[in-house]
Amino acid sequence: MSSSISKDGSIPAITGEIDYSKAIHIFPNILQPYRSTMIAYGSSFVATTIGFPLDTVKTRMQTHKNFKSYFDCIKKTYRNEGTKGFFRGIWAPLISTSFSKSFSVFLFTSVKPYTYDTIYGDDTKNGLALTHPFITNIPVCFFSGCIAGGGVSLFACPFEFTKIYAQIEKVIKNKSFKDIPKNLAAQNAELTSSTLQTVKNIVKHEGVRGLYSGFKYHFIRDSLSSGIYYSVYESFKWGMNNIINKDPNQSSQISILLAGGSAGILCWSLIFPIDTTKSLIQKDVVTNILRKQQGLEPNPPKIRKLQKIERSLYRGLGISVTRSFIVNMVFFSSFELAMAYIA
Repeated sequence: MSSSISKDGSIPAITGEIDYSKAIHIFPNILQPYRSTMIAYGSSFVATTIGFPLDTVKTRMQTHKNFKSYFDCIKKTYRNEGTKGFFRGIWAPLISTSFSKSFSVFLFTSVKPYTYDTIYGDDTKNGLALTHPFITNIPVCFFSGCIAGGGVSLFACPFEFTKIYAQIEKVIKNKSFKDIPKNLAAQNAELTSSTLQTVKNIVKHEGVRGLYSGFKYHFIRDSLSSGIYYSVYESFKWGMNNIINKDPNQSSQISILLAGGSAGILCWSLIFPIDTTKSLIQKDVVTNILRKQQGLEPNPPKIRKLQKIERSLYRGLGISVTRSFIVNMVFFSSFELAMAYIA
């Protein structure tokens, strides 16, 4: 993602200058407008698969305090559920996260020129906005990223809640329903068999609006995280390119990897309490759905607010930033490599 701004005020494509002479595949003309979106989808598909086991551990650490450590969570998950336990609910994010990532890239690149014009307007003609592209591009990337993240959250929230349902369902059943009558033991042991069945369970007990449980915090998280993410990524990459290649528009794999990983770490560190609050709200909904399935009265609704930064809101942060660093390195390296070799 090039973060420099051309002299006429326009903002280049997300990867900067690309040498198509090395292309190993050429998209048909009809698909050229969707090229970056399709490549982003494929890159996100690979990155999501690699990082999903760590995401499962992160979610369980956020929503349950009975895990003493990351290793304890991994050990108990493997002992109780096997390898499949780390991949429960993966199909929803494979579809949604990959689409969301590609849609986010599309929205970001689409609104970025308009954001630039809105912020700086005629200042470009006067040279005021071009004093240093590193500085002028940060607010452009931040607000463009916020718009992209907020837009994507409208689509992504139901899929993410479905994923979390699958990730924590067994943990909740093991913890919350130990004392149910024996005639319900078999029912209690059964897990939702598919993503479609999970959706049906949510809609049956909570209605269609149930799919958007925790949406307020999801929207805030995605908006802020995307704004931080894109602005940090482009700024970090611009600086690294300038140091390594003496040209901010000439990318190197080192700058791409470090920029992607660093953006992910900083982004998650800042918005993690919001993500934890969202996950706890969704955990409450999952718990009540499972209680209703067991013929039990649902728990009284809890009012969860992000009132202050507490240590408990950061449970799972370490594994989350590790996952984010790996996933974003994989995504951006594969994305920009494909953009350079698939024209």
